Amino acid sequence: MNKKFDITGKVAIITGGNGGLGLGIAKGLALAGAKVAVVGRNQEKIDKAVKELEAQGAEALGVSCDVGSEDDVNRMVATTAEHFGRIDILVNNAAISWGIATEKMTLDQWNNFITNNLTSTFLTCRACFPHMVEAGGGKIINVGSIVTKLGFGKLSHYAAAKGGMDHMTQSLAQGWGKHNIQVNALLPGLVDTEMMPCSGPNKNRLVDIAVKKTPVGKYGVPEDFYGISILLSSPASDFMTGSIIVMDGGVCLSL
Repeated sequence: MNKKFDITGKVAIITGGNGGLGLGIAKGLALAGAKVAVVGRNQEKIDKAVKELEAQGAEALGVSCDVGSEDDVNRMVATTAEHFGRIDILVNNAAISWGIATEKMTLDQWNNFITNNLTSTFLTCRACFPHMVEAGGGKIINVGSIVTKLGFGKLSHYAAAKGGMDHMTQSLAQGWGKHNIQVNALLPGLVDTEMMPCSGPNKNRLVDIAVKKTPVGKYGVPEDFYGISILLSSPASDFMTGSIIVMDGGVCLSL
C-alpha cells in the first residue's frame, strides 16, 4: 500500500465499533495496518467483533463503555492507551436513533439523545487529546448524518445532536490544528446496518423510494467506508481538516 495511506502501528478507537458501520470502519483501518479498539455496550457483540477482526489478522481490543458517562469514557481511553501504548485515531461512531415527534418528546428523551450523540463526542475527544499530543498528532473522524442537510419532522433531536457534531468538528479542527490533530466529519446516508436496515425483513419502508432517486441506484454497506476511513486516518489527509464530507450515494441531491 502507498505509504501515504499506511497506518501500520497506529492505534484507533472506534466507538460503536462492535457492529454495523463502526465495525466496517474498524475492519478498514485494520486492513491499512492499524491496531483497533472496538467500543460498545453489548459485550457479546464486542467479543464477536474482536473475533472477526482477529480472523482478518488484526490486533484488536474490545472495551465495554457507556460513551455518555464521563467516568466510563475516561476508563475506556486509559485502558486502550495502557494496552496499546498510544492513541492516534478516534472514530466517534456511537449513536442512538429513532423517530419521535418533537411535540411528544419528553425532556428526558431529548437529553438522552444529546448525551449519547453529542456529549459523547466531547467526552471521547477530550479524553483522547493528551494521548494524541503525546503521540505527536492525531486524527479524529466524527460520524454524523445527512439528516443535518435535510429535514425530517420526527428527527429534530437527532439532527440537533448531529448538527452540533458538525460544528464541533470545525471548532476542534481550528483549535487543535497547532497540535497536528486533524478533525473531520463523515456524513453517511443509507447504510445497511441495525440502525437503518436496508435489506431483510426489517427493511425500512423508505429505502426503496430513496434508492430509486439516487444517482448510484443503491444503498451503502459498511465496506463502502473502508477507503474514506483510511484516508481520514492516514498521512494522506494531513492537509485536510474541518471538512464535512457527505458520503450518501447522492441521496442529498435527490430528496
